[in-house]
Amino acid sequence: MRDHCRAASNAERAPVMRILHTSDWHLGRSFKRVPLLEEQCRFTDQVVDLVGSEGIDLVVVAGDVFDRALPPVEAVEAWYGALEQIVDAGAQVVGIAGNHDQGERIEIPPRLLREGVVIRGSREPGAVMLEFDDGPLLVAPIPFLDPFLARGLSDGEGAATHQSVLEGWLARVQKDAARSPRSLVVSHAFVRGGLESESERSLLQVGGAELVDASVYKGISYVALGHLHRPQVVGDNERVAYCGSPIPYSFSETDPKALRLVDLSADGTDLTVELIPVEAGWPVVTIEDSFENLVSDKRYVEYEKRFFVRAMLTDPVVQPGAMDRLRTRYDGIIQLGYAFLDEVAGTRRVDLDVDGGADPRKLADEFWEDVTGRSPTKPEGLLLDEAIRVGFRDQEVPA
Repeated sequence: MRDHCRAASNAERAPVMRILHTSDWHLGRSFKRVPLLEEQCRFTDQVVDLVGSEGIDLVVVAGDVFDRALPPVEAVEAWYGALEQIVDAGAQVVGIAGNHDQGERIEIPPRLLREGVVIRGSREPGAVMLEFDDGPLLVAPIPFLDPFLARGLSDGEGAATHQSVLEGWLARVQKDAARSPRSLVVSHAFVRGGLESESERSLLQVGGAELVDASVYKGISYVALGHLHRPQVVGDNERVAYCGSPIPYSFSETDPKALRLVDLSADGTDLTVELIPVEAGWPVVTIEDSFENLVSDKRYVEYEKRFFVRAMLTDPVVQPGAMDRLRTRYDGIIQLGYAFLDEVAGTRRVDLDVDGGADPRKLADEFWEDVTGRSPTKPEGLLLDEAIRVGFRDQEVPA
């Protein structure tokens, strides 16, 4: 069921344009080594379908089109294919580069160079005017601005920050704002007050310099944000929002994924937001219980199919063959942990006397005893031996 976030102030109003806000596609990404491109393409198919069924005028992609600067060929083809289908379905497109993207690689090929497609990878400031049936829309597509690379945009003294380069970028296009009664900013940034998940690439800098204040976007009709994967508004302002990633990329992303359908009046004063659930992707769940319960308890039946599962065992010792047995029940189990190891590792510091000729297995046993209070069992010892073997795969194991 769709969720109407906010109603416009007028019950009857003039025709409005419809914006579909998306971001953080991360095409080509894997989840714990499980390829996700098939589900990502299911998402882009849904976007194309919505353009036709909902009369979408503009599709926004607010950065992180790809998961890495050099994406696989299949991911690039998926991006170009999605763009072509969206335009053929009748919508215009605005996209920007995120911190995962290499700006030049999201630029569109000649076959897609047509009116109404704006893909911005360059840091050079510049707004564009798009025309719609109900009037013009001024769009400021701001790609991710690395403070060092974009330091020429910073007008303040001292080291450039995310805030200062963003302020500088917007200042350079401010004169364009008078050309249209409504405006859209597409920006890939970490706005103060936003909630992170485990899957965003950190922008952390000393003293919180990675953060920008929402006030930098003051006066904009709608700000379509990307970077944070949780869907959320900034503060109580429905006009400044993250739509989040379309599918979960970490076990912290338990919130339902949704697209933001934004209706914006011709003068920019009226705004209506509707959340449309994403139909692609597997939800994520962390189950914490004993190994025996995870194998047989009927409470967990719903997680057996089309769920990415992280099992956190509460048993006091490592269970031999646990992952293999759990895979016979849960199709999507991709991570296994032990609560007792997480607890001690998170609360204690271990100091070991290490020298160049130390026996790795002896050190591993000392570490295990220090954090658990006991010697490793035989199965745990075999796991330690395997870990040491893998760790020294390209080196000579000390005698």
